[in-house]
Amino acid sequence: MDDKNKGVSRRHFIETAAITGAGLTIVPRHVLGKGFTAPSDLLNIATVGIGGMGSSNTRAIGSQNIVAICDVDWGYAQRAIDRYAQDLQQRKNPPQNNRQNAQPPQTDPARMAVPTEVLERLVEQVPKAKRYTDYREMLAQQKDIDAVIVATPDHMHAPIALAAMDLGKHVYVQKPLCWSVEEARALAKKAKDNPKIATQMGNQGHSGFESRTTVEYIQQGAVGDVKEVHVWTNRPLGYWPQGLPRPKPLAAPRTGANGQPQTLGWGGRDVEARVAAALAAEGSAPPKDLNWDLFLGVAPQVDYHPVYHPFNWRGWVDWGQGALGDMGAHLVDFPFWALELGMPTAIETISTPFNDICFPNATTTYFEFAARGNKTAIKKT
Repeated sequence: MDDKNKGVSRRHFIETAAITGAGLTIVPRHVLGKGFTAPSDLLNIATVGIGGMGSSNTRAIGSQNIVAICDVDWGYAQRAIDRYAQDLQQRKNPPQNNRQNAQPPQTDPARMAVPTEVLERLVEQVPKAKRYTDYREMLAQQKDIDAVIVATPDHMHAPIALAAMDLGKHVYVQKPLCWSVEEARALAKKAKDNPKIATQMGNQGHSGFESRTTVEYIQQGAVGDVKEVHVWTNRPLGYWPQGLPRPKPLAAPRTGANGQPQTLGWGGRDVEARVAAALAAEGSAPPKDLNWDLFLGVAPQVDYHPVYHPFNWRGWVDWGQGALGDMGAHLVDFPFWALELGMPTAIETISTPFNDICFPNATTTYFEFAARGNKTAIKKT
């Protein structure tokens, strides 16, 4: 068979089978030949939140049927979708070194790992997928969905995943799995009560060759008896802001003992009020393609501000988990995995000032783990 036959659709196959009198709607893989997937084996997948990691997740399963896409910000999401075609064009026509202002070739491992024929299929089918802004409408209206990718801000992971699982959909949820411990327990119970549903948390670092090799080295004693572990990340520095006050205008001037208005000073509270007012002055209405109410979802009502979205939501308690939920899911995973750590016996956290609204600029957390069998007790920072 030539390459043009690799993209055979479910509809085309069934029509062809009927015409030839084959009478078959399910074909085993060996009949189609190496490299081909029977249409009956393909999954119908929906992605909720395709502007960020959802774009990479959708790229990775581009060999399947992408039947629906849901996002609350279609301006941001469309730019991510456009990169599929841009990457395909770059792969087919790589820029020459002598070409003026040429863009560097695509080298991101996750994006390069996708075969060209899969990227071609993705570019063809994603524009045809049904688009939604509200995941509830998508789940209610589109009955052909087999599995759902959830790659929204953290606070909506559990509500969307639980709604999909209630309908018997398989789910792949980006890390961190959820926003709270209560949500984690609800998801675990739902999965246990529905064993036929396939569930997975997206933690791509866990799948890397280097990660698995490092774990094998440690478990085989290459570095000796580990007694202490230190995990560090430079985030949020340079990625998203933390330690900010909620943007809000200045309150009416305070009145002193003499009855005269008092200007703000330069102490801690007054400086925070100045910062909040400066942020508020830069505020604006939500972009026309952003449905802010649906972005908020189950979170408290907060007026839109560009310091919140896109991406900066990670630093705000209402929607994200800061650096711990971002890089912690990767970096903390390795010692837990390699040393087979269980629940800690003690946890202590210190940080720069925390206003309960935006995560602190810097945090250090100390964990202690009891001895496990012939493994020594562990201290982890």
